[in-house]
Amino acid sequence: MPSRPATRRPAAGRRAPGRQVPGRRIPRTRADLSRRSLLIGLSAALGGAAGWALTSVIGRGDDDEDLDRGQSAESVAPRPYVPPEGAVPVREPRRFHYADPGDTDGQSFGDLYLPDSANPALPVVVLVHGGGWKDSLGLTYMENQARDLASFDVAVWNVEYRRVDSGGGWPTTVADVCDAVDHLAEVSAQLGDRLDLRRVVVVGHSAGGHLALWVAGRARLPSSLPGSRPVVPVSGCVSLAGVADLLMAERAGDRYVHDLLGGRPGDRRQRYVDASPVTHLPAGVPVVCVHGREDKVVRPEQSESYVRAARRAGDPARVSLVPGGHDPWGDITGTVWHDTRDTILAMARRSPDPAG
Repeated sequence: MPSRPATRRPAAGRRAPGRQVPGRRIPRTRADLSRRSLLIGLSAALGGAAGWALTSVIGRGDDDEDLDRGQSAESVAPRPYVPPEGAVPVREPRRFHYADPGDTDGQSFGDLYLPDSANPALPVVVLVHGGGWKDSLGLTYMENQARDLASFDVAVWNVEYRRVDSGGGWPTTVADVCDAVDHLAEVSAQLGDRLDLRRVVVVGHSAGGHLALWVAGRARLPSSLPGSRPVVPVSGCVSLAGVADLLMAERAGDRYVHDLLGGRPGDRRQRYVDASPVTHLPAGVPVVCVHGREDKVVRPEQSESYVRAARRAGDPARVSLVPGGHDPWGDITGTVWHDTRDTILAMARRSPDPAG
């Protein structure tokens, strides 16, 4: 019986000639490739909304599959993210609920700020407001920071959550913020994979800094604690006057922690330990703790001690002490916010780990 010619299999990571990539057809002619190159060049030159509109048709010809059908395009190398040269317009925020509002007293939502961008997928900054874990403050006090960050071509997810006196407390408050971050996967799918979920940075102020630090380290939490097994792991964290050690906060006179944890350390010591991000190091992601030197509400020692412990555990962490008290970031025209914004943007735009 005559032998059949040996069939060569393509090497791992390569496509066999003529094989279709899920969700997109390979250009069959040199003209197709030239057309794509021309459109990509025009998109980069136009920028803004016009550039984004143009990118949506790149590579779509008579025999191209529509990528909006939810098919995977993992085999197609994405265009790299290119930061803009200056500020870009920001659309009005769009509200998404990450849980049934009826189950959470209408507090389980976030406002998504998107820039008019030519980039196909945007890094994401998650903002977590503070306020002593109490319901007297909400996400509105981070609106100016959200809009300002988005004008530098990143998506911003400004989240709300249940707080003490409105259905929150330990562990509900922490679980809500973790759920809000995980919901980015569904939001991105609804937007045609517009969000780059490999580059998600969480930023929180004060009590929100506590929650942001928790989210940063949740991939390594034991299953008994809220937020373990994340759907959307974050790639970095910036804590603004964050509370990293709840026992230290209580010793310094912070009475808000009593309400969060339902008692004093004498009665709830293990809860204080479990709820402190400093307990669960290493976080496994870069962390920057920014703190006002004159902060009398959350002492700078919170950030300094966390960073020392994180570095001992092997995390790439650093502390930045800035002029001012508890909220020098409130003025978005000031130097402190501008420098902090640069730190956030640099972390968000950092190339994702190719290992995933």
